[in-house]
Amino acid sequence: MERIKCTPFVPAPAFNSQINRLFDGFFTDANRRIAPRIWSPEVDIYEKEGKVTIQADLPGIEKTDLSIKVEEGILTLKGERKTEEECKEKTVYRSERFTGRFERAFRLPANTDVDHIEAEFKNGVLHITIPSATEPAGKEISIH
Repeated sequence: MERIKCTPFVPAPAFNSQINRLFDGFFTDANRRIAPRIWSPEVDIYEKEGKVTIQADLPGIEKTDLSIKVEEGILTLKGERKTEEECKEKTVYRSERFTGRFERAFRLPANTDVDHIEAEFKNGVLHITIPSATEPAGKEISIH
């Protein structure tokens, strides 16, 4: 009896990419027509030298339209990108830039020093620096 070798099918990367774009475009365009457009700013989160940093891309937003709060270990970033003045005499061929309100929430590490969180907004990028507490968040309890 002859053995048959089975090799798994792995689509070529270019083909895979084309299929993904096809489905992404189909669902995105369909959702834009059916559902209201909502958006959320993209963020990078990283840790360096004992501090966690959140960087959020917020082009076209004024500092006065942003709010950052910390409650019960959750950092919440809220804001609004306002619609530019409409001109009824223009023909719009495509509108992809999102406007309106957004909200992002991030669970903070247990050892966060919430009293020393800092935020800086420069060139449309918000930098939130979250330091770790110098003391451990908990302590060991001795049993008597």
